Amino acid sequence: MFTNKFWEEFAMKPKARSIQAFIWILGILFLCGSESYSANPSALSGTVRSTAEGRMEGVLVSAKREGSNMTVAVVSDSQGRYAFPGDRLQPGDYHLKIRAIGYDLDDPGVVKVESNKTAQHDLKLQKTKDLASQLTNAEWFLSNPEIKKRLIDGMRGAYPHNCIGCHAISVITKSQYDAQAWPSIVDRMWDYTEASIYQPGEVRVPDKGPRMLQTKPISAELAEFLSSINLSSRANGKWNFELKTLPRVKGRSTKVLITEYDLPRRECQPHDAVVASDGMVWYTDVGNGYLGRLNPRTGEVKEWPVPNPKPGSTIGTFDIKFDPEGNPWVGIAHQPGVAKFDKRTEKFTTWGGSGGGMLALSPDGTVWGRDSSNATKLDPKTGETVKYPFPKQLPGIPWSLRFYGVEADSQGNLYNASLQSGLIGELNAKTGQWALYPTPTPDSGPRRADMDRHDRFWFAEYYAGKIGMFDPKTKQFKEWDVPPTPWSGPYDVVVDKNGEVWAGGEFTDNVFRLNPANGQVTTYPLPTLEMNVQRIDVDNSTTPVTVWAGENHRAKIVKVEPLD
Repeated sequence: MFTNKFWEEFAMKPKARSIQAFIWILGILFLCGSESYSANPSALSGTVRSTAEGRMEGVLVSAKREGSNMTVAVVSDSQGRYAFPGDRLQPGDYHLKIRAIGYDLDDPGVVKVESNKTAQHDLKLQKTKDLASQLTNAEWFLSNPEIKKRLIDGMRGAYPHNCIGCHAISVITKSQYDAQAWPSIVDRMWDYTEASIYQPGEVRVPDKGPRMLQTKPISAELAEFLSSINLSSRANGKWNFELKTLPRVKGRSTKVLITEYDLPRRECQPHDAVVASDGMVWYTDVGNGYLGRLNPRTGEVKEWPVPNPKPGSTIGTFDIKFDPEGNPWVGIAHQPGVAKFDKRTEKFTTWGGSGGGMLALSPDGTVWGRDSSNATKLDPKTGETVKYPFPKQLPGIPWSLRFYGVEADSQGNLYNASLQSGLIGELNAKTGQWALYPTPTPDSGPRRADMDRHDRFWFAEYYAGKIGMFDPKTKQFKEWDVPPTPWSGPYDVVVDKNGEVWAGGEFTDNVFRLNPANGQVTTYPLPTLEMNVQRIDVDNSTTPVTVWAGENHRAKIVKVEPLD
């Protein structure tokens, strides 16, 4: 490859030798590392092909070992290749699945993975015969925009209800209920908590009691609309609108490793999944009132039922925050309440009348929350709760002002996101005075939020499909589109150590990564359909950062590891 003359000249020029050697090594590293997951041999690799497309980029390939509660997934690259790192699949028999809209996998059977050996398995895909069963909420909205307009945006004043919070939109579109049947069905959904979707005999948890103070009878017009988008009058089993799909990911979005952890109770509805400083992942159960802890290294799960501040009433768990000692604080859902869990004693302390599901811990140790008409501030030492009534609604908005996401800045001031009213509320901790700031995009739907190290308030714009930022110093906003706008539906955001902003949501089974400096959004696909991501969290101790979320409808916790 190299002549003697080359080496003689190379040895005579030390400076040139150093530069050329550096370039040479970089080239080798680039060639070896291009589109690979690890320098170590892969445990399992192959290609993904179909007759229609040949080699396919952007296909999720999942592998689950028999007897394990962990599923590992990778995404095929531009050459249709997939590869599982050698340290991520233990020896054993694995079952493979794929996710690629419009395609099904020819079942490869059991795939055996052995130590220090790469199992080679090429995958063949066929066009699906049941496209509707693969559509995300966003793709149903894309297929018929009236669905989002009527069943999501049109429910803004009916907080906390819309038609995908407890189940996917496909529950409606694939049903056969006519206009006469819908009123009684909707009345039942309106009055019961998330846990009531599980019937006795299927799981251990019985139907829960009503949670709302008021009911809203379904209109005949809405009943007609629901029956017009399902199969109630379609003898041929086809909808009266074309089913449309979004493209698969490519490029940077394929460079990711994903792990899903099955939780032991199928009825579990993990709302928040938050990583602690020791690497353990704590999660809440919005339907059933548990606090859980996942060990990501072993997959071991332990759960504790949260005491009910109002015995006999409905309880769920929602937000999680950690105090300086690393103890998790939990917002109690469906009623105002807060619980602190002592990790050492494994005992709870609860307070009623504060929280309402959402929490923010102030530097002075007080705990912010909210109920239906007040911001609340709890002093855990005395048990006293101070209430700050919400200000009057801005003109032109027909319902009373409510807030959803809450966060405190470094000075203890409270910032609130109003999902229904499209504005940010600022509460001065010293004066108790409120200020309201409408978002630049009207009716944007600010939902969950995060406060960065500069005390800037970042929030998800649920209805608009955007990420927003409010700077309290300048009172100015910035907004960034999150494709596929407006179908992305971000629910929560979190800012990482690099200043990038991460989001997840209920409309797509994706995690979004925003670089605010250039507006670039990278979309990472997730393996499970209709997972319903709500809270999202980032582990800044890893490089690149690691993202965690609960799969609210699938009783799973998901870990997303970008490779750059």
